[in-house]
Order: sequence, then structure tokens, then C-alpha cells
Amino acid sequence: MGSSNGSTLSGLRAAGRRPRLKINVKLVFVAGIILTALIFADFQHSRVMGAPAIDGKAIFLVNCAACHQATGHGGGPYPPLAGNPDVNRVDSAGLIQTVLNGRAGPITVNGAQYGGNMPSWRDQLSDAQIAAVLTYVRTAWSNSAPAVSEDQVAVARSPVALSGAELFAAKCATCHQAAGQGTSVYPPLAGNLVVTAADPNTMIAVIVNGRTGPLTVNGKTFDNQMPTWKGQLSNASIAAVATYVRSAWGNNASPVTEEQVAAAGSPVSVQVGASIFAKNCAACHQANGTGGIGPALAENPHVNVADPTAMLTTILQGRNLMPSWRGQLSATDVAAVATFVRSSWGNSAGPVSVQEVMAIK
Repeated sequence: MGSSNGSTLSGLRAAGRRPRLKINVKLVFVAGIILTALIFADFQHSRVMGAPAIDGKAIFLVNCAACHQATGHGGGPYPPLAGNPDVNRVDSAGLIQTVLNGRAGPITVNGAQYGGNMPSWRDQLSDAQIAAVLTYVRTAWSNSAPAVSEDQVAVARSPVALSGAELFAAKCATCHQAAGQGTSVYPPLAGNLVVTAADPNTMIAVIVNGRTGPLTVNGKTFDNQMPTWKGQLSNASIAAVATYVRSAWGNNASPVTEEQVAAAGSPVSVQVGASIFAKNCAACHQANGTGGIGPALAENPHVNVADPTAMLTTILQGRNLMPSWRGQLSATDVAAVATFVRSSWGNSAGPVSVQEVMAIK
């Protein structure tokens, strides 16, 4: 057979004709598909390798671990992220807003209260970086919440503005009801004297900072918790919803401005103040305020005066053996510890506001 094929090919060449090779068209087609797939896979691999995924853990260690600890267990005035119910919520909207806009004032996590301030990361981290670090936090240390996407952060960063009525329907009506009539647990807003007061500052402070404990409205007492909306809604949105509530359902009060909302200070927590006192002050003044190295604070006339300026000046600037706490405690912490001292061991002076602390030069 070899000799016969050789003679045939020689004859064709002698006649000036090229021999025809039989080609399996189907096999060539399949090979082409496979080659194309391999080229595309290599392209995708190269594209992915050229843009590595953002490392949420690395971002956390650089920016967050100093306060919340590498283990996520928190420390001092900073709350834990491990096992934190707010971190583990299916809906990540509130958590995203906290990272974007920051948060001030006391927060309770698993029954313990913390007073550290959370800075805004809006201008420090990109949408992709915030999504990556939140996804890491929501899946680390036995947390098991869904991932956060870059698109979710982008929407939270530039939300579509809602009217006051739309905000009320979305955020407030569940508790206070659509017509502002309230329930047996949550107070009415319609005809509420705090809502319709000429000065809206008390109402604004409740929306901004939240409120806990008994509240009497129109002769009926309610005892439930109002969450803080600072960090959840912008100042403009809080002004819009407050203006709506003050003008709806027969209410006829003046509108609220964004500037009025911005002026509402952080709440002061006696519980946080007690913790700060135990950690920083009790060694000199004693846990019961009776004094030792430092003077007694219990029933101290300088502590009990109506104007706290002198007391705050001493805390911030120091005096004799008393060190200066300026730069070591935040204005919120100073206000909290001063309020605690002025209301403990038989003292009966009024609370101290963050604004009063900040006014001390």
C-alpha cells in the first residue's frame, strides 16, 4: 500500500496537480471553539489579575482596628463589632450611613453603653473600599451578615432627596402612625405640645439624639425608646421631616431649618460619665466622691453651682494637682463626666451640654 500511494503522489506531481488532503471540517470547527474559549479565558484572567480585589481586612487594620481592635472586640469608649446586632442586620443601610457620615453620642451594644465618636469616612475611602471593609466586618469574628456592594454605598452616598412627608412615611409612621395619632406605646405627634412649641429645639434634639424613658403627652405617659437619627438622616432631611410634622394633622408650628438641626448637640449620658469617672477620676477623688489626693466632690459648692463654667475650666485646663484633660477626653466625654459628678453623692446640679464644654477656651 505504501508503494502504491507513493506512485499516485508522484504521478500527480508530474502532471502539475497538487494532491488533495481530506480535511475533517467538523473537527476543525470544534478546535476553533476550544481555541477561542482558551483565549477568552486567558484575557479574563489577565484582566482580573490586573485589577486585584480590594482587601477589606487590610483597610480595617489600617483605619479601624485602633479603636475597634483587630479582634473586633472594641475597647474603652469604642463598641465591639464582633457579635454586634447592628453589624449583623440583614439591612446594611444604617451601617453604611454610619461609616459614611460618622456618629456621635452614646450607643448601647449588647447591654453596654459606649461614648466614643465615630468619624466620617466619606472623604477618606471610596465606595469600593467602604463596601470591602464592611463586607469584611460583617463576615469576620463569627459575624454572618450579607456582603455590602459598591452600588449600595454609592446610593447611600448620594441619596435621592425625599420630601418631609415621604421621610415620615418611610421612617416614622410605623411607630407614630400615618396620621400622627401614635399608639398605646408610642406618643402622638398630632396635637403634641412639644411638637407645636414655638421653639423647636426640644423636638429637634429628640430626633437627632433619640430619647429613652417615660414621657407624658396630653396627660398620658409613654415609656419607649426613640432611636437617634443622627448619622441615619442628613441635617436637611431631619429639617424636612420635622417641618412636616410641625405642620401636619392640625399642627401649625413654624418650619425647622437645617442650621437649627446642625446646632443640636450630642446627648450626654450619665452612664458614660460614670464609666469615665471610674477610669480617670476615682483614684484621686474616690469612687464615692469623698476625696483623697484630690478634693471631695460630694456636696462640693463649686460642683453644685448653676453655672458649670468654673468646674469645666478646671477639668479642661487643670489646677494644682488636677491634670488638664483637654485633648485626652472628647467634649462629649467631659460633658458626660461633669454631668455625672453634678448629679451624684447628694449633688443636685443640672446637666452639662457639649456646647458648654466647647465654649471653654
